[in-house]
Amino acid sequence: MQIVPPANQSENLRREQQISVPTRLGWVSFFNDCSSEVISRALPLLLTAGLGMTPTFVGAVEGCAEAVSILLKGFSGWFSDRLTSRKPLVLFGYTLSVLSRMLMLAVHLPGLFALARIFDRTGKGMRTAPRDAMVADCVAGGMSGRAFGITRFLDTLGAMSGIFVVLVLGLGQGAMTVEMFRRFVWASLPFAVISLLVLIVTVPAITRLTTAKKSLSWHIPREIRGYLVAVVVFALGNSSDAFLVLRAKELGFSFRQILAILFVFNGLAAALAVPVGKLTDRIGRMRVLAFGWLIYAAAYFCFACLETKAFFVAALCTYGAFYGFTEGTEKALLADLLPPDKRGAGFGALQLVTGISVMPASLLTGWLMTTYGSAVAFYAASVTALCAVLALGVWQLLRQTD
Repeated sequence: MQIVPPANQSENLRREQQISVPTRLGWVSFFNDCSSEVISRALPLLLTAGLGMTPTFVGAVEGCAEAVSILLKGFSGWFSDRLTSRKPLVLFGYTLSVLSRMLMLAVHLPGLFALARIFDRTGKGMRTAPRDAMVADCVAGGMSGRAFGITRFLDTLGAMSGIFVVLVLGLGQGAMTVEMFRRFVWASLPFAVISLLVLIVTVPAITRLTTAKKSLSWHIPREIRGYLVAVVVFALGNSSDAFLVLRAKELGFSFRQILAILFVFNGLAAALAVPVGKLTDRIGRMRVLAFGWLIYAAAYFCFACLETKAFFVAALCTYGAFYGFTEGTEKALLADLLPPDKRGAGFGALQLVTGISVMPASLLTGWLMTTYGSAVAFYAASVTALCAVLALGVWQLLRQTD
């Protein structure tokens, strides 16, 4: 089933949308990540150093937050296939995230901060699959790697910009307290509001005259089931990046030093996003994705066994390359595999199966760090990533024999 553009929409306008809509959605992500990056990095330190919680508690919070987010992506993607426009769901999701940051200004207890974090990820869950499906709807066949590379580049550039603003303002010196955390929230809130305005004013609704059937049944599209098996294996070892912040703190980094390292980390991910996206358009997605997962395995092996600050910085930069090679590639591969009327459900399914895995992944990593130390937790993540590369290769072989 194909999406048929409105009769009064010219071919030139359609081509313009293929270029402009992914870029405009990328700018929405840019301003939202300006707002969210430092908050997400500061929260695990607030919960542990500031409020006395254990890494296990952080793992439970991050696992619940990500699971809620990703499970909602499954629903929102499926639901967006049944709407004439996906934009209202995207707008609703960004609005929820802005409200969650306002909530963080009013709470004091660890449990309430945890609820605010979960509320924030609820917004992400509502918007991500419809937003990615909007990008796929606009892109000409075979060019999705470039489009998702652009959105990923602007998203990561926003994270860098948020860190830069905090460093320039001189925030983050001294111990992490509730008052310091609130300063981060106040500095980030205007960017979240700007992201909403950019979405409302600049991103068109892109009316879809052909939609999926409005039945209540939902299933994972057959075309992507084998691929999602490999994704699940990888997700079981891909716990929250909050644990990397805790590892940096163990090695003696201050929070401002952590932010400076993350600035470089995000810079590498942003620099790779567009060229890697173009590369996948030329040579295919599969090899690039497998290489990115191997980078992850190598980075987490280094996090486990290297004890010096210099080696940690090098490993984190390597980890930034993993993001550059994989985030856009995963979505572009999914767009290649799915017919238009299943894109929302397919992107939602990708997030759904990841969500089923991410909660136990974060809980297990937090428990391993608390019980056996960071090294064991990171070794386990590295081995799991290698198993995922093997699963991806098996799926590819099975596809070739069909």
